[in-house]
Amino acid sequence: MIDIHMHVIPGVDDGSWSMEESLTMLRSAAAQGVTAVVTTPHSFALYENSQVVRERFEALRRTAGNIGNV
Repeated sequence: MIDIHMHVIPGVDDGSWSMEESLTMLRSAAAQGVTAVVTTPHSFALYENSQVVRERFEALRRTAGNIGNV
């Protein structure tokens, strides 16, 4: 199963506020059979600089590793 709408990038929108919360969300998804996720951050004026979102995404990707292949 693929989750195509997950607000999992920490501190970017109305989803996860921390790396730990993001990891918990990914572990929960994996436990429910999700094998891939599509991160879908909102485009808020605060994040007009896409570099912020990109950096937080990359940090999450490195930290999450391969949680249940998510």
